[in-house]
Amino acid sequence: MTSEIWNGLDIKEQLSNVQGEVKRLVRARNNYNKGVSKEDYTDSYMNKIHELILLTCEDPKNSKRKKELIDEENEIKRWQRGEVADEYILRYWQQYTDAIS
Repeated sequence: MTSEIWNGLDIKEQLSNVQGEVKRLVRARNNYNKGVSKEDYTDSYMNKIHELILLTCEDPKNSKRKKELIDEENEIKRWQRGEVADEYILRYWQQYTDAIS
């Protein structure tokens, strides 16, 4: 995704895209842990989420939201470390996206 295309989206669309990647991340890890998938794609999804959050932070219209966006990424990292459950991170992102809609 180029910054030009990403910056053309409003914050709701940007975060909705991140939320979609969070859902894929959780599903990928669960599929791997259950043996449904032979490969663990967690790192790939984490990298994609990080990239999208960076693009969102770099978007000039979001300049006042940088700290908030970094906090959002830190919640995903908490999930990755096993500090919070799948349901929490999915609900967390859903509530956040709903709140800014």
